[in-house]
Amino acid sequence: MILYDASTIATAPFPDTEEGRAAKSFLVPLFQRGPEAWFEDRARMLLLGMDDLLIPLSLTDGSWNNSYLFSMYARYIASQRNAIKTGNWKPLAGFTASSALWGVGAVMKATRLDKVIQVDTWPSMRNMGANLTADQARRLTEFLTTRFPDHALVFMALNPATHSPLLNNLKGQGYAFSYMTHTRMLLPAGLDPGASARKLRRRDARMTETSGYQVLDGRDVPGCAPRLAELYRMLNREKYMTNPPNTQAFFEDLLQGTRIPLRLLVKDGRVDAFYGISVKDEVLYSPVSGYDLTLPQDVGLYRMLNSLLMMEAFDRGIAIETGGGSDPFKSLRGDRPLPRYNAVYLRHLPSYRHIAWRLVDKLGNESLLGFSRKRLREVDGEANVVGFDGIPETFAPPFLSPRESVALLNRELESLERDVEATANLTGKERTRHVVALHKRLEEEQLPRPRVARLRERLKQLEHDSQTDKKQRKKGPKDDPRADVARHLLEAATTVGGTTVVCHHLGEAPEHPPRTLAELLGKASTPTAVVLTATRGGTVEFATAATPQLVALGVDASAMLTQLTADGPPQGGAELAWAEGSHPEDITGALERARGFLQTRLTAPS
Repeated sequence: MILYDASTIATAPFPDTEEGRAAKSFLVPLFQRGPEAWFEDRARMLLLGMDDLLIPLSLTDGSWNNSYLFSMYARYIASQRNAIKTGNWKPLAGFTASSALWGVGAVMKATRLDKVIQVDTWPSMRNMGANLTADQARRLTEFLTTRFPDHALVFMALNPATHSPLLNNLKGQGYAFSYMTHTRMLLPAGLDPGASARKLRRRDARMTETSGYQVLDGRDVPGCAPRLAELYRMLNREKYMTNPPNTQAFFEDLLQGTRIPLRLLVKDGRVDAFYGISVKDEVLYSPVSGYDLTLPQDVGLYRMLNSLLMMEAFDRGIAIETGGGSDPFKSLRGDRPLPRYNAVYLRHLPSYRHIAWRLVDKLGNESLLGFSRKRLREVDGEANVVGFDGIPETFAPPFLSPRESVALLNRELESLERDVEATANLTGKERTRHVVALHKRLEEEQLPRPRVARLRERLKQLEHDSQTDKKQRKKGPKDDPRADVARHLLEAATTVGGTTVVCHHLGEAPEHPPRTLAELLGKASTPTAVVLTATRGGTVEFATAATPQLVALGVDASAMLTQLTADGPPQGGAELAWAEGSHPEDITGALERARGFLQTRLTAPS
């Protein structure tokens, strides 16, 4: 293992990947300028190289004026006291609670609560920590406790939806856990939010679309850092007093890097709101945001920010962690609460240093957890508040993990795409019914817009084809463009034993699918055998047809189809059959096998 500090961070072996370069653009200025330049916090930053991982660490020795990003005292005492000041506490109750916290905090200070190493600390971001294996957790713990024997080790704010394996591995190494706070998560699939939530999301999206605001990349708005710092301060330091004091330098450096892209809501040349995005392991989170509190509430800036962030996640087909706060608003839009835990290792420390952490345990696992459980059940309903009954024996996601949900969404999208393509093989009213049903599914479900746009375009094409077919039928067969294609195929056909044999590859995504043409050619009055193939992306479409004369001789469409490289049994029957395959490289061989089959069957002695 190796440690890098501010003087050597630039030499650390960041991977030459998009994620590696983004991490470097965030960590190098943080290390070189120090947390004080960004957050007005004092901490020493180190980077631990272990195996193929680079793990940022922060070391503190008891700076009680730090924000919660670098202080357990701030998280459990200062933030709670500030929340009492800004909450709806009655004066006497608020004074009593605040005084009790002050007393507990005094003991924590005396027993050096904040002499800690925070492991995998990415200040302002979430879910960035690596899911260490049991062996990696053991080796990391041994290395750090040997190198820094006077510091507690803390993994901050881990939630079981993204980090259950790490939580369990840390538990196996003797780490203790304290509840910190809750967050919220919205999955792309697997948890039906209900019609009401989908309606609210659509309403919020329409509000954003008609607001007159442009959403711009922060890098395209020169000199915006002072305004972003001002908007952040309005929301996070004046309205809410518990958040870190992010500085103008923080925003200047973010705009130079790529780890946290910033989106700005701009109208009439004025930036009224902004948000940042961070994506890690199928979860999107907004590390920083702000908006102009001097504007009327009915402008709806908060609703717009929330809607835009949801769409950032939905369009990627991933989950979004929406954070704690505004629970009723978020619950109505379908997200679910999650507990967040701190994991602490103390076995190498003298017993008096354990006192502060026993107080943290009591405060977090009894008072804060109980309060969260009661409050969230009032908002979300008891059935939707899972994992808030105490520290579990084994950590597990309280619902589908983000990775499982993303996999489920991808399967649903692939099924939907197959249904759309299958509709191309239908005709008339049956096709129309399927197109209408598919449009309804695309309207009702919250799916990635880029993929939805492609599916809608395909359905639009199918509708156009249906209208064209309808007009052609009215004009008569001679005007049907399929008849022209069929005529060309017949002109290129061969004759075997008095039977016309059409054996042809139609190419990539032909206007008329193989099944449509095979059905048309199979209506010939003379003995005709048809074998057609085409490709759409990586999928091969097969269709075969046999006129009734051939079927009577035992040469039917299904038998011909078995000569091709199809996935699964053929559909259809003796006169028309079709299937799909996944081996476009075998098309030439498949057609040769079909020709050989027909040559044998059609020239055999009767």
